[in-house]
Amino acid sequence: MSISSIERYREWQRRIENDPLFVAELMKLAFADDLVRLLEARGLKRTELAEKLGTNRGYITRILNTEYNLSIETMAKIALALDASITLSMKPRESTLPAAVAVPAFAVHRRTRRNEFVASDKPARRRTRKP
Repeated sequence: MSISSIERYREWQRRIENDPLFVAELMKLAFADDLVRLLEARGLKRTELAEKLGTNRGYITRILNTEYNLSIETMAKIALALDASITLSMKPRESTLPAAVAVPAFAVHRRTRRNEFVASDKPARRRTRKP
């Protein structure tokens, strides 16, 4: 008896829902989405937020592209700069992934380096090979 495509998909979904890296990526995407909405609501540009944080526009872009694992302190700095608040909560899972959550296409091939998901605000530096 062969396994259908739907059954394979459901099995893959169960595995990925329990993958800490996938869950962390979803959380970063949710934070970036909230940040974009708040910037639009406040009529601010990335450059203006960067000035408030004392950093550059590229840093904000990397945050929005979920290239960083943000610390709670950095998230708090961003919220305070935007006169906003952050709510962090943990609750029991009610079901599988909500229907509105789509898996980004880059999630499969992105983040291939081992130390990419570390608790820091900056991505791991790439090592260059010496000839």
